[in-house]
Amino acid sequence: MTNHTAAETRNGKLVLLTLMLIPVFVVLAATFVFYTGIGMPKTTHNKGVLVVPPLQLNDLHPTDMDGKVVVFDGTAKSGTWTFLTVQSAACNESCKQRFWLNRQTRTALGKYSGHLQRVWLVTGGAMDKETTQWLKKEHSDVVVLHAGDEQWHKLLKQTNYSPADEKKTNFFLVDPRGFVMMYYTVDNTYKDVMKDIKFLLKEVE
Repeated sequence: MTNHTAAETRNGKLVLLTLMLIPVFVVLAATFVFYTGIGMPKTTHNKGVLVVPPLQLNDLHPTDMDGKVVVFDGTAKSGTWTFLTVQSAACNESCKQRFWLNRQTRTALGKYSGHLQRVWLVTGGAMDKETTQWLKKEHSDVVVLHAGDEQWHKLLKQTNYSPADEKKTNFFLVDPRGFVMMYYTVDNTYKDVMKDIKFLLKEVE
């Protein structure tokens, strides 16, 4: 009788321990998949190209126009998402077209537009007078940050980002915590971007 009770007690403790550890294993497994991409489904519903593993923009220590380091530290639910254009200070017609596209997309998002900001990450050179005036007139909402081109490409090499896509990349999508989650190329329409953004922000409002 005593031995049977002791065995039941041990079994009960094992079951309890197992139940307590299941959530821990689930979180660890999800974190592993998120940061490594291993085990991630091959078919996804997003229109943009996932960056695997997500690149952390804060690792670049980007600075604003006054030279102060800017930190992305919001939350996915209440923070601001970012359309990130990575470009040297020289902005040709192709570059200007990219800014026009993400401006129109942000405007078309209506009530969700308040949860998005546009950032130009300048990776080299100094903006000339003509570019400065154009930006102020056409895209006054754009936040200009600076980071080194070498550091940016060093981070990109740690992901699945294809160098072949660099020239046709329109912009990157960055979550409120500074993780570069995906990117959009000239092959994507503004409707593709809107579909992804609305899905990500559908629980915000």
